[in-house]
Amino acid sequence: MKKVLSLILAIAIFATMAMVPAFAEEKAEGWNNVNAEGYTYPDYSGKTLTFMWWGSDTRAKLTTQVIELYEQKTGIKIDYQYYDGTTYWTQFQAMMAAGTLPDVFQMGNNWATYYDTIQPLNEYIDSGLIDTTAISAAMLATTTNQANGDVTGISNGTNARCFAYNPAIFDECGVAYPTDNWTWDEFAAAARTITEKTGNPAITTLEYQTLIYSYVSQYTEGANFYAMDGSDFDFGGDTTSIAKIMDLLVNLMKEGVIGDYGVQNEIGTNIEADWIATGDAAMIMLSSNQFQALSNVAAENGISLKLATLPRVTADGPSGMLVRSSQQLSIYANSEQKEIAADFINFFENSIEANEILQCERGVSINSDVLNALIADHPDDTVNNEIYAMINLIGSFPDAANNSPAEPTANEEITNVLKQTYIQGLFYGKYASAQEAADAFWAEAQQIWAKYEAN
Repeated sequence: MKKVLSLILAIAIFATMAMVPAFAEEKAEGWNNVNAEGYTYPDYSGKTLTFMWWGSDTRAKLTTQVIELYEQKTGIKIDYQYYDGTTYWTQFQAMMAAGTLPDVFQMGNNWATYYDTIQPLNEYIDSGLIDTTAISAAMLATTTNQANGDVTGISNGTNARCFAYNPAIFDECGVAYPTDNWTWDEFAAAARTITEKTGNPAITTLEYQTLIYSYVSQYTEGANFYAMDGSDFDFGGDTTSIAKIMDLLVNLMKEGVIGDYGVQNEIGTNIEADWIATGDAAMIMLSSNQFQALSNVAAENGISLKLATLPRVTADGPSGMLVRSSQQLSIYANSEQKEIAADFINFFENSIEANEILQCERGVSINSDVLNALIADHPDDTVNNEIYAMINLIGSFPDAANNSPAEPTANEEITNVLKQTYIQGLFYGKYASAQEAADAFWAEAQQIWAKYEAN
Protein backbone atom coordinates (compact mmCIF):
# COMPACT_ATOMS: atom_id res chain seq x y z
CA MET A 1 0.00 0.00 0.00
CA LYS A 2 1.23 3.42 -0.87
CA LYS A 3 2.00 5.54 2.18
CA VAL A 4 1.43 9.25 2.10
CA LEU A 5 4.61 10.99 3.19
CA SER A 6 5.28 14.69 3.43
CA LEU A 7 8.27 16.36 1.83
CA ILE A 8 9.10 19.74 3.30
CA LEU A 9 12.13 21.62 2.05
CA ALA A 10 14.90 21.84 4.61
CA ILE A 11 15.12 25.59 4.21
CA ALA A 12 11.40 25.94 4.92
CA ILE A 13 11.72 23.85 8.06
CA PHE A 14 14.65 25.95 9.25
CA ALA A 15 12.88 29.20 8.52
CA THR A 16 9.73 28.16 10.34
CA MET A 17 11.49 26.72 13.38
CA ALA A 18 13.67 29.79 13.68
CA MET A 19 10.63 31.80 14.71
CA VAL A 20 9.66 29.48 17.56
CA PRO A 21 12.62 28.73 19.89
CA ALA A 22 12.15 31.94 21.87
CA PHE A 23 8.86 30.51 23.09
CA ALA A 24 10.49 27.21 24.03
CA GLU A 25 13.37 28.93 25.82
CA GLU A 26 11.37 31.57 27.66
CA LYS A 27 8.13 29.75 28.41
CA ALA A 28 7.31 26.49 30.15
CA GLU A 29 5.55 23.72 28.29
CA GLY A 30 1.88 24.58 27.87
CA TRP A 31 2.52 28.27 28.48
CA ASN A 32 -0.20 29.35 26.03
CA ASN A 33 -3.03 28.33 28.36
CA VAL A 34 -5.77 30.79 27.44
CA ASN A 35 -7.78 29.71 30.50
CA ALA A 36 -5.04 30.68 32.98
CA GLU A 37 -5.79 33.52 35.38
CA GLY A 38 -4.20 36.73 34.16
CA TYR A 39 -3.56 35.38 30.64
CA THR A 40 -2.48 38.12 28.23
CA TYR A 41 -3.51 37.83 24.61
CA PRO A 42 -0.97 38.70 21.89
CA ASP A 43 -1.41 41.94 19.98
CA TYR A 44 -1.95 41.16 16.30
CA SER A 45 -3.21 44.60 15.34
CA GLY A 46 -2.73 45.27 11.63
CA LYS A 47 -2.49 41.53 10.85
CA THR A 48 -4.98 39.50 8.80
CA LEU A 49 -5.65 35.77 9.01
CA THR A 50 -7.76 33.72 6.61
CA PHE A 51 -10.01 30.84 7.68
CA MET A 52 -12.39 28.44 5.93
CA TRP A 53 -14.78 25.73 7.17
CA TRP A 54 -17.87 23.78 6.16
CA GLY A 55 -21.11 23.24 8.03
CA SER A 56 -24.63 24.40 8.71
CA ASP A 57 -25.91 27.94 9.19
CA THR A 58 -25.92 27.25 12.93
CA ARG A 59 -22.25 26.34 12.80
CA ALA A 60 -21.53 29.47 10.80
CA LYS A 61 -23.28 31.65 13.38
CA LEU A 62 -21.42 30.11 16.32
CA THR A 63 -18.05 30.12 14.53
CA THR A 64 -18.46 33.76 13.53
CA GLN A 65 -19.09 34.69 17.16
CA VAL A 66 -15.83 32.98 18.19
CA ILE A 67 -13.96 34.72 15.37
CA GLU A 68 -15.26 38.09 16.54
CA LEU A 69 -14.25 37.26 20.11
CA TYR A 70 -10.69 36.44 19.02
CA GLU A 71 -10.55 39.63 16.94
CA GLN A 72 -11.59 41.67 19.98
CA LYS A 73 -8.95 40.07 22.17
CA THR A 74 -6.01 40.25 19.73
CA GLY A 75 -6.79 43.13 17.35
CA ILE A 76 -6.44 40.83 14.34
CA LYS A 77 -8.73 40.83 11.30
CA ILE A 78 -9.96 37.40 10.17
CA ASP A 79 -11.26 36.98 6.64
CA TYR A 80 -13.42 33.86 6.56
CA GLN A 81 -15.45 31.71 4.18
CA TYR A 82 -17.79 28.83 4.85
CA TYR A 83 -19.66 26.40 2.62
CA ASP A 84 -21.89 23.36 2.77
CA GLY A 85 -20.04 20.05 2.91
CA THR A 86 -20.15 19.41 -0.85
CA THR A 87 -19.22 22.89 -2.05
CA TYR A 88 -16.42 23.10 0.50
CA TRP A 89 -14.33 20.39 -1.14
CA THR A 90 -14.90 21.80 -4.62
CA GLN A 91 -13.65 25.16 -3.41
CA PHE A 92 -10.81 23.58 -1.45
CA GLN A 93 -9.51 21.71 -4.49
CA ALA A 94 -9.73 24.81 -6.66
CA MET A 95 -7.81 26.88 -4.09
CA MET A 96 -5.29 24.09 -3.65
CA ALA A 97 -4.61 24.04 -7.39
CA ALA A 98 -4.22 27.82 -7.41
CA GLY A 99 -2.06 27.89 -4.27
CA THR A 100 -4.53 30.17 -2.51
CA LEU A 101 -5.72 28.09 0.43
CA PRO A 102 -6.47 30.04 3.64
CA ASP A 103 -4.08 30.08 6.60
CA VAL A 104 -6.41 27.85 8.64
CA PHE A 105 -8.89 25.38 7.23
CA GLN A 106 -11.20 22.68 8.47
CA MET A 107 -10.06 19.19 7.47
CA GLY A 108 -11.69 15.78 7.79
CA ASN A 109 -10.49 12.20 8.15
CA ASN A 110 -9.56 12.46 4.48
CA TRP A 111 -6.50 14.50 5.46
CA ALA A 112 -4.17 11.96 3.81
CA THR A 113 -5.54 13.02 0.40
CA TYR A 114 -4.46 16.60 1.06
CA TYR A 115 -1.37 15.83 3.09
CA ASP A 116 1.01 18.07 1.11
CA THR A 117 -1.15 21.10 1.87
CA ILE A 118 -0.93 20.62 5.65
CA GLN A 119 1.70 22.06 7.98
CA PRO A 120 2.51 19.57 10.78
CA LEU A 121 1.82 21.10 14.18
CA ASN A 122 4.53 19.28 16.13
CA GLU A 123 6.83 22.27 16.55
CA TYR A 124 4.00 24.48 17.81
CA ILE A 125 2.93 21.81 20.27
CA ASP A 126 6.51 21.21 21.44
CA SER A 127 7.03 24.94 22.02
CA GLY A 128 3.71 25.30 23.87
CA LEU A 129 2.23 27.74 21.36
CA ILE A 130 -0.51 25.15 20.92
CA ASP A 131 -1.18 24.04 24.47
CA THR A 132 -1.96 20.31 24.72
CA THR A 133 -1.55 19.91 28.49
CA ALA A 134 -5.31 19.27 28.83
CA ILE A 135 -5.41 16.94 25.81
CA SER A 136 -4.61 13.28 26.37
CA ALA A 137 -2.27 11.29 24.13
CA ALA A 138 -5.24 9.25 22.92
CA MET A 139 -7.09 12.38 21.85
CA LEU A 140 -4.06 13.84 20.09
CA ALA A 141 -3.55 10.53 18.29
CA THR A 142 -6.89 10.98 16.49
CA THR A 143 -5.28 13.51 14.12
CA THR A 144 -1.74 12.15 14.07
CA ASN A 145 -0.17 10.43 11.08
CA GLN A 146 0.93 7.19 12.72
CA ALA A 147 3.45 6.53 9.94
CA ASN A 148 5.71 9.42 10.96
CA GLY A 149 4.20 11.15 14.01
CA ASP A 150 3.08 14.31 12.21
CA VAL A 151 0.19 16.00 13.99
CA THR A 152 -1.97 17.07 11.05
CA GLY A 153 -4.40 19.23 13.02
CA ILE A 154 -6.21 19.61 16.33
CA SER A 155 -9.51 17.76 16.46
CA ASN A 156 -12.66 19.76 17.06
CA GLY A 157 -15.06 16.85 16.98
CA THR A 158 -14.68 13.33 18.34
CA ASN A 159 -16.86 10.27 18.85
CA ALA A 160 -16.46 6.68 19.96
CA ARG A 161 -18.23 3.35 19.68
CA CYS A 162 -19.89 2.39 22.95
CA PHE A 163 -23.08 0.90 24.41
CA ALA A 164 -26.32 2.58 25.42
CA TYR A 165 -28.40 0.87 28.07
CA ASN A 166 -31.69 1.28 29.95
CA PRO A 167 -30.99 1.29 33.72
CA ALA A 168 -34.68 0.65 34.48
CA ILE A 169 -34.57 -2.75 32.76
CA PHE A 170 -31.36 -3.65 34.57
CA ASP A 171 -33.07 -2.74 37.86
CA GLU A 172 -36.20 -4.67 36.97
CA CYS A 173 -34.14 -7.79 36.22
CA GLY A 174 -31.83 -7.43 39.23
CA VAL A 175 -28.76 -7.01 37.03
CA ALA A 176 -25.82 -4.78 37.96
CA TYR A 177 -25.11 -1.83 35.68
CA PRO A 178 -22.10 -2.01 33.34
CA THR A 179 -18.88 -0.70 34.84
CA ASP A 180 -15.98 1.02 33.10
CA ASN A 181 -14.13 -2.28 32.94
CA TRP A 182 -16.90 -4.88 32.70
CA THR A 183 -15.97 -8.11 30.93
CA TRP A 184 -17.48 -10.13 28.12
CA ASP A 185 -18.44 -12.78 30.65
CA GLU A 186 -20.34 -10.17 32.67
CA PHE A 187 -21.94 -8.80 29.50
CA ALA A 188 -23.14 -12.27 28.44
CA ALA A 189 -24.45 -13.12 31.91
CA ALA A 190 -26.35 -9.82 32.19
CA ALA A 191 -27.82 -10.13 28.70
CA ARG A 192 -28.94 -13.73 29.27
CA THR A 193 -30.64 -12.80 32.56
CA ILE A 194 -32.45 -9.86 30.96
CA THR A 195 -33.68 -11.99 28.06
CA GLU A 196 -34.85 -14.72 30.43
CA LYS A 197 -36.81 -12.27 32.58
CA THR A 198 -38.25 -10.01 29.86
CA GLY A 199 -38.76 -12.48 27.04
CA ASN A 200 -37.14 -10.03 24.59
CA PRO A 201 -33.64 -9.87 23.13
CA ALA A 202 -31.54 -7.96 25.64
CA ILE A 203 -29.58 -6.33 22.83
CA THR A 204 -30.71 -5.54 19.31
CA THR A 205 -28.09 -3.54 17.43
CA LEU A 206 -24.39 -4.45 17.28
CA GLU A 207 -21.48 -3.51 15.04
CA TYR A 208 -20.01 -6.98 14.84
CA GLN A 209 -16.90 -5.95 12.93
CA THR A 210 -16.05 -3.21 15.44
CA LEU A 211 -16.43 -5.63 18.33
CA ILE A 212 -14.26 -8.23 16.62
CA TYR A 213 -11.49 -5.75 15.82
CA SER A 214 -11.68 -4.39 19.38
CA TYR A 215 -11.54 -7.90 20.82
CA VAL A 216 -8.31 -8.55 18.87
CA SER A 217 -6.78 -5.50 20.59
CA GLN A 218 -8.05 -6.68 23.98
CA TYR A 219 -6.89 -10.27 23.54
CA THR A 220 -3.30 -9.44 22.58
CA GLU A 221 -2.03 -6.33 24.34
CA GLY A 222 -0.44 -3.85 21.98
CA ALA A 223 -1.93 -5.43 18.85
CA ASN A 224 -4.53 -4.10 16.43
CA PHE A 225 -6.28 -5.82 13.58
CA TYR A 226 -4.56 -3.31 11.24
CA ALA A 227 -1.22 -1.62 11.77
CA MET A 228 -1.45 1.90 13.17
CA ASP A 229 -0.48 3.47 9.82
CA GLY A 230 -2.81 1.21 7.82
CA SER A 231 0.09 -0.32 5.92
CA ASP A 232 -0.59 -3.95 6.86
CA PHE A 233 -2.36 -6.29 9.25
CA ASP A 234 -0.97 -6.16 12.77
CA PHE A 235 -2.25 -9.05 14.86
CA GLY A 236 0.09 -11.71 13.42
CA GLY A 237 -2.55 -13.92 11.84
CA ASP A 238 -3.50 -15.85 14.99
CA THR A 239 -7.26 -16.16 14.56
CA THR A 240 -7.93 -17.50 18.07
CA SER A 241 -9.27 -14.15 19.29
CA ILE A 242 -11.50 -13.72 16.23
CA ALA A 243 -12.95 -17.20 16.72
CA LYS A 244 -13.65 -16.60 20.42
CA ILE A 245 -15.65 -13.41 19.97
CA MET A 246 -17.46 -14.74 16.88
CA ASP A 247 -18.46 -17.83 18.86
CA LEU A 248 -19.82 -15.77 21.76
CA LEU A 249 -21.81 -13.33 19.64
CA VAL A 250 -23.30 -15.94 17.31
CA ASN A 251 -24.29 -18.19 20.21
CA LEU A 252 -26.00 -15.28 21.96
CA MET A 253 -27.89 -14.58 18.75
CA LYS A 254 -28.95 -18.21 18.46
CA GLU A 255 -30.17 -18.10 22.06
CA GLY A 256 -32.31 -15.04 21.30
CA VAL A 257 -30.24 -12.84 23.62
CA ILE A 258 -29.07 -10.75 20.66
CA GLY A 259 -31.75 -9.89 18.10
CA ASP A 260 -31.55 -12.17 15.07
CA TYR A 261 -31.21 -10.97 11.49
CA GLY A 262 -34.96 -10.48 11.20
CA VAL A 263 -34.88 -8.04 14.12
CA GLN A 264 -31.77 -6.33 12.81
CA ASN A 265 -33.26 -5.89 9.33
CA GLU A 266 -36.44 -4.48 10.85
CA ILE A 267 -34.45 -1.80 12.66
CA GLY A 268 -32.00 -1.18 9.82
CA THR A 269 -29.69 1.80 10.17
CA ASN A 270 -32.28 4.06 11.82
CA ILE A 271 -30.97 4.36 15.36
CA GLU A 272 -34.17 6.08 16.48
CA ALA A 273 -36.19 2.98 15.53
CA ASP A 274 -34.22 0.69 17.81
CA TRP A 275 -36.22 -1.33 20.33
CA ILE A 276 -34.34 0.26 23.23
CA ALA A 277 -36.20 3.53 22.54
CA THR A 278 -39.53 1.84 23.27
CA GLY A 279 -38.38 -0.16 26.28
CA ASP A 280 -38.29 -3.51 24.44
CA ALA A 281 -34.51 -3.96 24.59
CA ALA A 282 -31.96 -3.17 27.28
CA MET A 283 -28.79 -2.44 25.29
CA ILE A 284 -27.55 -1.41 21.86
CA MET A 285 -24.20 -0.49 20.37
CA LEU A 286 -23.85 2.94 18.75
CA SER A 287 -21.56 5.86 18.05
CA SER A 288 -21.56 8.38 20.88
CA ASN A 289 -22.76 11.15 18.57
CA GLN A 290 -25.97 9.12 17.94
CA PHE A 291 -26.87 9.12 21.63
CA GLN A 292 -28.63 12.50 21.57
CA ALA A 293 -31.06 11.51 18.80
CA LEU A 294 -31.74 8.12 20.41
CA SER A 295 -32.27 9.70 23.84
CA ASN A 296 -34.74 12.21 22.42
CA VAL A 297 -36.97 9.41 21.10
CA ALA A 298 -36.57 7.34 24.27
CA ALA A 299 -37.53 10.35 26.40
CA GLU A 300 -40.82 10.61 24.52
CA ASN A 301 -41.56 7.14 25.90
CA GLY A 302 -40.47 8.05 29.42
CA ILE A 303 -37.15 6.23 29.10
CA SER A 304 -33.80 7.56 30.32
CA LEU A 305 -30.68 5.97 28.85
CA LYS A 306 -27.05 5.80 29.94
CA LEU A 307 -23.76 5.06 28.14
CA ALA A 308 -21.29 2.25 28.87
CA THR A 309 -17.93 1.20 27.51
CA LEU A 310 -17.40 -1.92 25.41
CA PRO A 311 -16.83 -5.08 27.48
CA ARG A 312 -13.23 -6.33 27.89
CA VAL A 313 -11.62 -9.75 27.83
CA THR A 314 -10.36 -9.17 31.39
CA ALA A 315 -11.22 -6.37 33.81
CA ASP A 316 -7.60 -5.27 34.10
CA GLY A 317 -6.76 -5.81 30.42
CA PRO A 318 -6.74 -3.42 27.45
CA SER A 319 -10.00 -1.61 26.67
CA GLY A 320 -9.72 -2.07 22.92
CA MET A 321 -11.48 1.29 22.59
CA LEU A 322 -10.59 4.48 20.81
CA VAL A 323 -11.85 7.92 19.99
CA ARG A 324 -11.98 9.19 16.43
CA SER A 325 -11.90 12.69 15.06
CA SER A 326 -14.58 13.64 12.58
CA GLN A 327 -12.83 16.91 11.70
CA GLN A 328 -9.94 19.14 12.71
CA LEU A 329 -8.38 22.56 12.22
CA SER A 330 -5.17 22.53 10.16
CA ILE A 331 -2.63 25.09 8.97
CA TYR A 332 -1.83 25.59 5.29
CA ALA A 333 1.73 24.48 4.56
CA ASN A 334 2.40 27.63 2.50
CA SER A 335 0.86 30.06 4.96
CA GLU A 336 2.98 33.08 5.83
CA GLN A 337 1.16 33.41 9.18
CA LYS A 338 1.82 30.00 10.72
CA GLU A 339 2.48 31.22 14.28
CA ILE A 340 -0.65 33.37 14.28
CA ALA A 341 -2.60 30.48 12.77
CA ALA A 342 -1.33 28.21 15.54
CA ASP A 343 -2.38 30.73 18.18
CA PHE A 344 -5.86 30.97 16.64
CA ILE A 345 -6.23 27.17 16.65
CA ASN A 346 -5.04 27.15 20.27
CA PHE A 347 -7.78 29.65 21.17
CA PHE A 348 -10.48 27.94 19.13
CA GLU A 349 -9.82 24.48 20.57
CA ASN A 350 -8.77 25.30 24.14
CA SER A 351 -10.58 28.44 25.26
CA ILE A 352 -13.44 27.68 27.65
CA GLU A 353 -14.98 31.04 26.76
CA ALA A 354 -14.90 30.19 23.04
CA ASN A 355 -16.27 26.70 23.58
CA GLU A 356 -19.12 28.01 25.71
CA ILE A 357 -20.20 29.58 22.43
CA LEU A 358 -19.42 26.57 20.23
CA GLN A 359 -21.09 24.09 22.64
CA CYS A 360 -19.37 21.08 20.99
CA GLU A 361 -21.50 21.56 17.87
CA ARG A 362 -18.66 20.07 15.81
CA GLY A 363 -18.35 17.13 18.18
CA VAL A 364 -17.05 16.49 21.67
CA SER A 365 -14.07 18.65 22.59
CA ILE A 366 -10.80 16.80 23.18
CA ASN A 367 -9.76 19.30 25.87
CA SER A 368 -10.63 17.95 29.32
CA ASP A 369 -10.69 21.44 30.88
CA VAL A 370 -13.26 22.54 28.31
CA LEU A 371 -15.37 19.43 28.88
CA ASN A 372 -15.29 19.78 32.65
CA ALA A 373 -16.32 23.43 32.38
CA LEU A 374 -19.21 22.67 30.03
CA ILE A 375 -20.45 19.91 32.30
CA ALA A 376 -20.20 22.15 35.38
CA ASP A 377 -21.96 25.06 33.65
CA HIS A 378 -24.79 22.91 32.28
CA PRO A 379 -25.51 20.35 35.00
CA ASP A 380 -29.06 19.75 33.76
CA ASP A 381 -27.99 18.77 30.23
CA THR A 382 -27.79 15.12 31.20
CA VAL A 383 -27.63 13.68 27.69
CA ASN A 384 -24.75 15.78 26.39
CA ASN A 385 -22.95 15.49 29.71
CA GLU A 386 -23.22 11.72 29.40
CA ILE A 387 -21.56 11.92 25.98
CA TYR A 388 -18.86 14.29 27.22
CA ALA A 389 -18.06 12.03 30.16
CA MET A 390 -17.84 8.93 27.97
CA ILE A 391 -15.46 10.52 25.46
CA ASN A 392 -13.32 11.88 28.29
CA LEU A 393 -13.25 8.45 29.94
CA ILE A 394 -12.24 6.56 26.80
CA GLY A 395 -9.58 9.16 26.06
CA SER A 396 -8.08 8.46 29.49
CA PHE A 397 -7.60 4.72 28.83
CA PRO A 398 -3.86 4.10 28.42
CA ASP A 399 -4.25 1.82 25.40
CA ALA A 400 -6.57 4.19 23.50
CA ALA A 401 -3.60 6.18 22.19
CA ASN A 402 -2.21 3.02 20.60
CA ASN A 403 -5.53 1.78 19.25
CA SER A 404 -6.42 4.23 16.51
CA PRO A 405 -5.29 2.47 13.36
CA ALA A 406 -5.78 4.06 9.98
CA GLU A 407 -8.41 2.33 7.88
CA PRO A 408 -6.80 1.04 4.70
CA THR A 409 -8.55 1.07 1.35
CA ALA A 410 -9.24 -2.66 1.61
CA ASN A 411 -11.07 -2.25 4.94
CA GLU A 412 -14.57 -1.70 3.56
CA GLU A 413 -14.55 -4.92 1.53
CA ILE A 414 -12.90 -6.92 4.33
CA THR A 415 -15.51 -5.68 6.80
CA ASN A 416 -18.37 -6.51 4.45
CA VAL A 417 -17.30 -10.12 3.96
CA LEU A 418 -16.72 -10.48 7.71
CA LYS A 419 -20.33 -9.51 8.40
CA GLN A 420 -22.13 -10.95 5.41
CA THR A 421 -20.17 -14.12 4.72
CA TYR A 422 -18.58 -15.34 7.92
CA ILE A 423 -20.69 -14.10 10.85
CA GLN A 424 -23.92 -14.81 9.01
CA GLY A 425 -22.47 -18.05 7.66
CA LEU A 426 -21.63 -19.23 11.17
CA PHE A 427 -25.11 -18.29 12.39
CA TYR A 428 -26.79 -20.24 9.60
CA GLY A 429 -24.59 -23.32 10.09
CA LYS A 430 -22.34 -22.98 7.07
CA TYR A 431 -19.26 -23.56 9.24
CA ALA A 432 -18.73 -26.38 11.71
CA SER A 433 -17.10 -24.08 14.25
CA ALA A 434 -16.22 -20.46 14.90
CA GLN A 435 -12.57 -21.34 14.43
CA GLU A 436 -13.28 -22.63 10.93
CA ALA A 437 -15.18 -19.43 10.10
CA ALA A 438 -12.39 -17.28 11.54
CA ASP A 439 -9.72 -19.09 9.53
CA ALA A 440 -11.76 -18.80 6.33
CA PHE A 441 -12.28 -15.07 6.98
CA TRP A 442 -8.57 -14.50 7.55
CA ALA A 443 -7.70 -16.30 4.30
CA GLU A 444 -10.12 -14.14 2.30
CA ALA A 445 -9.03 -10.95 4.08
CA GLN A 446 -5.47 -11.57 2.88
CA GLN A 447 -6.70 -12.16 -0.66
CA ILE A 448 -8.65 -8.91 -0.60
CA TRP A 449 -5.62 -7.08 0.75
CA ALA A 450 -3.41 -8.46 -2.02
CA LYS A 451 -5.92 -7.33 -4.64
CA TYR A 452 -5.78 -3.75 -3.41
CA GLU A 453 -2.01 -3.88 -3.10
CA ALA A 454 -1.79 -4.93 -6.74
CA ASN A 455 -3.82 -1.91 -7.75
